[in-house]
Amino acid sequence: MSTTPTSTPIRPGDNVREQLKALRVPDAQAERWAAMGPAMSATLWTFNGHALLEAHRATSAHRTIVDACLLDGGDAGARAIESAQSWEVLIQAVLDAAPGAPLAKAATRDEGSVFEKALGSRGFTAAGVVGSPLSIEEDPDHGHASVRGWVRWNARPEAIPAYVRQKTDFTCGPASALMALAHASGGAPHEVSHGLRDEMELWRESTYSLGVGPYGLAAALARRGQSVEVVVTHEGPIVGLTRAHAASPAVRRAIHHQHVDEARALGVWDRIAALGLEDLRFAVQRGNGVIVLVDLADLNGEQTPHWVYVWGIVGEHALIHDPWNDEQFGETWVETWSEAITLEQLWESAQWEEEERARACIIVHL
Repeated sequence: MSTTPTSTPIRPGDNVREQLKALRVPDAQAERWAAMGPAMSATLWTFNGHALLEAHRATSAHRTIVDACLLDGGDAGARAIESAQSWEVLIQAVLDAAPGAPLAKAATRDEGSVFEKALGSRGFTAAGVVGSPLSIEEDPDHGHASVRGWVRWNARPEAIPAYVRQKTDFTCGPASALMALAHASGGAPHEVSHGLRDEMELWRESTYSLGVGPYGLAAALARRGQSVEVVVTHEGPIVGLTRAHAASPAVRRAIHHQHVDEARALGVWDRIAALGLEDLRFAVQRGNGVIVLVDLADLNGEQTPHWVYVWGIVGEHALIHDPWNDEQFGETWVETWSEAITLEQLWESAQWEEEERARACIIVHL
């Protein structure tokens, strides 16, 4: 019988299932866990026939226990008998491996299970209702609708704003705006809309291509009573000029300029200037929410412009709600809700290049 947990790094790629099967992970879990995305950092922890998979985005500073199972018996025969103590040892091993992490999270699917009780004994609490964390289409392979979130804070923020998972591939900006609106109003997570209507209304007001620009989104927020500030590093459209679209680049530029005029007429203060990490830190530390343009490649390996909502700072870490999670790869809202990332890493990601490299932030005064 093992006396200490064993950790084995799992390398994302085509042979994840084989890596897991070699460690005696049962077929069902090996098949599901093998779907992980290319930008994940994953470790299988085992102890006395018990196993849990910890997997988080490689750029994230938190840790996420995504699932747990009993290992196959192999040549020895039957599987181990489930033990709360063994789960507690594994959970503690994950915590001990990242003592500087601002928080640890876990996803479960079986309410009242022995594993959930072990999480509670190690200081995790149920996340409860977090907002609108699911996409419209349920993934039959991963059962996202049954996921329950758990969290253990090392330095808990005063309040966690409602989370919204974008309902389409192109509405990250509107979903981030919905989170900012809920945050500004003090809306409880259960009060957040779960449908497309509000998200699509914001999108229609903000788009000049498939996605949205900072001025259109800021104007939409101002129409809803928010005090908003836009800071960009360049004049003109920053996103959405190079990809194919029914509207020509000239038309898109014209719509962008219309959004600029509308935003200014609505009282949005804007400036075109160099942006530094300290500007973001200062804005959030003053109690504001900030919608930030990032390159998603640094977060999940997909090179595309993307908006996220930055709502807090703990030490040298930003706390963000990312409205996108890779459901097809088994990634759940637990990973992208209250995501911790170092301020330096966030700032490295907070830029996008089409015609030229640019940054954009929408500061929402709360």
